[in-house]
Amino acid sequence: MNSLALSTNNISAQLAGKLDVAGGKVLQVVRATDTTARSTTSTSFVDASLSVTITPQKSTSAILLIANTRIYTRHPSYPGAGMTMQITDNSNVAISGAEANTISITIGGSAAYINNAHTTIAYDSPGSTAAKTYKLRMKCETSNVLELPNNLNTNQMYAIEVSA
Repeated sequence: MNSLALSTNNISAQLAGKLDVAGGKVLQVVRATDTTARSTTSTSFVDASLSVTITPQKSTSAILLIANTRIYTRHPSYPGAGMTMQITDNSNVAISGAEANTISITIGGSAAYINNAHTTIAYDSPGSTAAKTYKLRMKCETSNVLELPNNLNTNQMYAIEVSA
């Protein structure tokens, strides 16, 4: 091996060691999908039937949660519509960054509609290596209808374990 190759290998080994110590390495990715259309008229949070369970490899890891959904909300006779999404643990405790992610619209006329992609992101530090389930929840902001047309666009939720 020439000296340049030895030097490059040495630098790579040193960088890898420092990156591992500094954290930030992705340890695992768990993905859940839902292809069934869902809807609610509830103004209280209800399960959106999208959840993911992850078993952290390290008790010091962080979990990055990402839920990507297509949402459609409408109010047929009121010029405003709104919806809120959140990511919770299995006991319905909201996770940091995703306590209440709201989208709303108010327009003139007789009806309001929102039809858009929606991403909810959260961050958790579970502090153990026990399996943990996270779920997406949803609610209407007014007496409108909130739909997740998963049959047209697959909703997805990711749990990404990152070393600390």
